[in-house]
Amino acid sequence: MARYKLDNPFPEYGYFGAEYFCDREQETAQLIDALQNGSNVTLMAPRRIGKTGLIHHVFERMRAQDKNVQCFYVDIFPTKTFDQMVQFVTNAVMGKLDTPSQVLKRKLSTFVSALRPTMSPDPVTGMPTFSFEVTPGEGRHTLQQVFEYMKASDLPCYLAIDEFQQISHYEEIGADAFIRSIIQFVPNVHIIFSGSQQHLLADLFMSPKHPFFNSSQIMAIKEIDIDKYRDFANGFFARQHRQIPAEVFASLYQLVDGQTWYIQKILNRLYRNPKGELTEKALREAVDNIIGEQEINYQSNYNLLTANQARLITAIAVKGHVSAPTASDFISRFRLPAPSSIKLGLKSLLDKEFLYYDQSRGYLVYDRFFGMWLKRLAE
Repeated sequence: MARYKLDNPFPEYGYFGAEYFCDREQETAQLIDALQNGSNVTLMAPRRIGKTGLIHHVFERMRAQDKNVQCFYVDIFPTKTFDQMVQFVTNAVMGKLDTPSQVLKRKLSTFVSALRPTMSPDPVTGMPTFSFEVTPGEGRHTLQQVFEYMKASDLPCYLAIDEFQQISHYEEIGADAFIRSIIQFVPNVHIIFSGSQQHLLADLFMSPKHPFFNSSQIMAIKEIDIDKYRDFANGFFARQHRQIPAEVFASLYQLVDGQTWYIQKILNRLYRNPKGELTEKALREAVDNIIGEQEINYQSNYNLLTANQARLITAIAVKGHVSAPTASDFISRFRLPAPSSIKLGLKSLLDKEFLYYDQSRGYLVYDRFFGMWLKRLAE
């Protein structure tokens, strides 16, 4: 995969190679070890903590170790149906296995004839690219053919399905059982089932009532160590003949609970202006600019909430995190409604991903910058 030097070494999105990837050495080794030893893996982490970057980093390492390794990544978060999910997987895999195997060529030829391929120019290169449209109601047969295609290659294949918990929202009955039944018979294919809604993933993979129970190695990733992250950041700031002091980085880290994406976004802003010391004041200005740019969106999201939901999420934002939202002292301090109304509000805010539940800290506002905006609104 071609690499190029980034003008700003703190990208907010995407994976640009090991040079711009902070730490995760232990998680990388653990994930590679599991996959290479024949295990499927369920990777659980809150959104924006860096699980997608970790997957791409692992895949790059595995390709470097073995040129025959084939890695595929697909994010099914936008999908609403099983057929849509199959279409995403199909387009991520089909036609990507470059091998002279005649068996594979026949498999691809037969498969393509059963679909409705469409050709369109690549927006970057202008070269023609093909995509496949799954015939309504043919999702199961199509998915089976995709795995048969990978099996016929006789190559080590690794497929990452991100936001896998989406399958729990499909109307299709037994989608998880069908997927489990397929992957049992493709010994050269191993899967990373990753997702950000940990309660749904836990139900799918850790509950005896579901087909995926005990079918994969469970792996959760947490925040990057603060000292390692600071050293990583200062390695780049040294190019500007600057260093971010330990106390300033600690303030940054604590402000966003160590969440990777938010740290990257703030560091990106600090790096943009190569002049001036990296002080608490510079940190506040960077955060103020980010929140100011998103204020219209935050106001719009806030207006979508009911009065009770707005009061509840604002109270949680002011506290930072709340482990007992129905406690009498919390209710009285913020003049919240009865516990039954709070429970309804919590469910709705969790479902909409305005809130996130952390086992050690309780309920938090999912978007840390939105949480800061809400806290300022209450002041």
